[in-house]
Amino acid sequence: MLNLVHLLNFLLKYVMLLKKERSKWIDMIQKIVDVLLNKQSQNSVMTHEDEKIYRYGYVLLCEVFLNLVIALTIGIVFSKTKEVIFFLGMYIPLRSFCGGWHADKIWKCTVISNAILLLQVYGLEKLLSHLSIKVMLFIFFLNMICIFFMAPVETEMKKISQEEKQIYKRRIKLIFTLHLIIMLIITLCNIDELIFSLMFVYIIQNIMLLLEIVKHKKTKNAEKM
Repeated sequence: MLNLVHLLNFLLKYVMLLKKERSKWIDMIQKIVDVLLNKQSQNSVMTHEDEKIYRYGYVLLCEVFLNLVIALTIGIVFSKTKEVIFFLGMYIPLRSFCGGWHADKIWKCTVISNAILLLQVYGLEKLLSHLSIKVMLFIFFLNMICIFFMAPVETEMKKISQEEKQIYKRRIKLIFTLHLIIMLIITLCNIDELIFSLMFVYIIQNIMLLLEIVKHKKTKNAEKM
């Protein structure tokens, strides 16, 4: 059984390890990205702005791969592999089109991403038994409605045109439809762990959107001063 002390202890050791080794694996990621950019520049002409966009995209790709490896490790360690994989499968497409806050450093992103997974594991162990299916469905739908009206939200590194916003909005609706079907199936099958995980997906996505919106407002206010 997982308790809060063990969770915090695990997270503390994990953060200390990342801080100790971060320079090594950040250098490794940058080398991989440099190789990919060099190969691409040989095949096509890239402006400085294009290079920044591609570099950001490749770094994100490396982050995703690294986070997947660590996520699977967390799932195996805490015997929650099925729930962790389900969470990632639901969250990653939604996050991709909704946008939201993103850490400014690779190691911070990795820590936060996997801290979220640890919170999911903790919630499954300690909170799930206190939540009825009706409560989880209410929280799920409430967050879905909030996301529907806010998303997509652009970031500093990922600007979205009006045309792209319309495309993203349609894809978000498609993801919503798929998630609603999945939620219906797992609810009818009484799979509480997956109901909680899908609810948690929408809570986290909602929080990420709100954080980015607040960040935008602070930036605009700072520019006016």
